[in-house]
Amino acid sequence: MEQFNTLLEAAECAVTRCKSFRFATSNDSYEVKDLLVLAETSDNEDPIDEDSFYVVSPAGAIGLCEDGKDIDWLFLTVSSTDENLPTTLQTTSQINFCSKCGNRVILGTRFCGTCGKKIN
Repeated sequence: MEQFNTLLEAAECAVTRCKSFRFATSNDSYEVKDLLVLAETSDNEDPIDEDSFYVVSPAGAIGLCEDGKDIDWLFLTVSSTDENLPTTLQTTSQINFCSKCGNRVILGTRFCGTCGKKIN
């Protein structure tokens, strides 16, 4: 599962995996453009705490992880009904650190976004 600091970043990732979403606690549905506008508005009006982050499932569902452990799923995809969405974050080293500059890099990244060093 990928992690993001803003809802807009998470939504931009999610829309590459799915084109239609629904809010987890209601029947409200969102197409790509609507989700991106909502995400940008949410980030501007009500940003999350520094210790919180958003996660995106392989199918594109978006969740909020406020304590680094529990996931509150916000937006589900049509395929989320078949996807087994975890309620807790699996912390099997999804985050690494660059050996050159010490910046946080997400598992699967090939190069550090800060200094450009190749990540092994």
